[in-house]
This record gives sequence, structure tokens and C-alpha cells, in this order.
Amino acid sequence: MKRNIILVHGAGVGGWVYRDVEKILKYYGNNVFSPNLSEIEDEKKITLTNYANKIIELIIKNNLKDVYLVGHSFGGAVISVVAERISERIKYQIYIDSFFLENGENILTLFGEEREKELIEISNKEGRGVYLPKRLFGKDHPLIKDMPFYPYLERIKLTDKGKNIPGAYIDCLDSTGFEHLERPKKIMKKRVQERNWVYITLDSTHIPMTKSPARERLIEIIVNLIEKTS
Repeated sequence: MKRNIILVHGAGVGGWVYRDVEKILKYYGNNVFSPNLSEIEDEKKITLTNYANKIIELIIKNNLKDVYLVGHSFGGAVISVVAERISERIKYQIYIDSFFLENGENILTLFGEEREKELIEISNKEGRGVYLPKRLFGKDHPLIKDMPFYPYLERIKLTDKGKNIPGAYIDCLDSTGFEHLERPKKIMKKRVQERNWVYITLDSTHIPMTKSPARERLIEIIVNLIEKTS
């Protein structure tokens, strides 16, 4: 049976980060999308809601139902909003080393005051208060982009619609270079337990979809989750 799967990337990268994952999931006969979220070039005040609306538009335009949302890192915040706004079309949600929001939160809330102050200072000094520099999101590479800062600041209003959709959390155990995620991941682990979601650990760095053997194990986990919930 063909499943509808949407892969949402993290900050500073694009849908290309899922290239190999998408290829294998399609091989299994699934209908897979890995869209690129807006980049910084136009310097509009892009918000988290803008990103979520792009995914919602994709779902509506393609008349997708029983959708499996997969969000990595920052992309988890995006799919948590999508699951709330269009819950009737969402089957399952999978968070990869990520974070999902609850009512009244923004992303910086999860990071804590120290990291919040640090990011605001970096944005003001290096990004005119509009974006975060690409150096924060991986190695120096042409495909790594500066990241709009407003999505980190927007406080989201949520009910229990998204919370009531089943989900899973994949916790990558090696946080080298992304130590600031350790605090939000601890919060996520507690919330996953409260929601009675599936919690899975993966022996990987923060970005498992780009390197073997973590990539193959990640694909195996996603496929197994989908099979069990179809």
C-alpha cells in the first residue's frame, strides 16, 4: 500500500538532505515529498507559521490524506504546527533529534535563557537581527544557508489536536557540535512519555540521514514505524 510521507528538513539545509532516504522510501512504493522551505534571500519576516503553511499547501494541493510527517531538528517544530492545523489529514508524526512545541511556546523557550540570549546576540551581530549565520548549522558548504531568525521567536497557539495524533521520537545519541539541543531533547523525552509515543535511540550524530550506517538504520526505523501504523 502506498503511503504519503513528507520529510521536513532542519535549519540551514534543504530537502536535499533527505535525498537517499527519499530514494529508498520511494523504492518501497511510497509517495514521498521532501520540500525546500524558504531561504533567506528575500529577507522577509518569515515565521514558523509561514513554513507550516508551505507544508499544508503541499498537502492540500496534492489532496494527501493519512500523511506521515517526518521532521528533523528545526523541522520538528514545523510539523508540530502542521499536525495542529490540519490534523484530519495526518496519520502519524515522526521527530528525528528534534523538538515539538506546545501551546504558547517558541523554539527559544525550549533552548533556555542562556542559549536564547546567545542566539539573539549572534543574530544581532552577524545577521542584522533577521537571520542566524550558516556557520551554526554545519560545515562550510554551498548548500548550507543562513537561517531566518523570526521562526525561532514566534509563539504558537496550539490545542490538543496535534498532541492526540500518534507519534515517535528518534533520539540521536551523539550531540557533538549540537550540544545546545541536549536541553530541549530532555524535555522532548518527558513529553514523549506523557503522550505514550514511541521513543527510539539511534547511534548517530545529529544528522543521521547523510552518513552510513546511521542512514540505513534511520530508514529501517522509519519503515518499521510506518508498517506498524498502516
